[in-house]
Amino acid sequence: MIKLRLFSALREIAGAKEVEVEGGQLSIKEALEQFAGKHGDKARKTLFDTQGELLPSVLLLVNGEAAESGGATQVSSGDTVQVLLPTAGG
Repeated sequence: MIKLRLFSALREIAGAKEVEVEGGQLSIKEALEQFAGKHGDKARKTLFDTQGELLPSVLLLVNGEAAESGGATQVSSGDTVQVLLPTAGG
């Protein structure tokens, strides 16, 4: 299982701070596609563009370190992926 630690709108969509997705070796994009599949259109629109590509504004960390290859970064069972979204403020 791969743990997704969620922030901002994704936390509200999932109703949880963390969720787990099935898989022993996945790209982050594949893990997020699983998440979106379970949580519907709102999750999909928050993470992906109309072509199904991960939005460039989504910040990804694996075990606390920047995901070097973004959504293509491979993660393994036991890894934690932090998924941060841009927030407005002032």
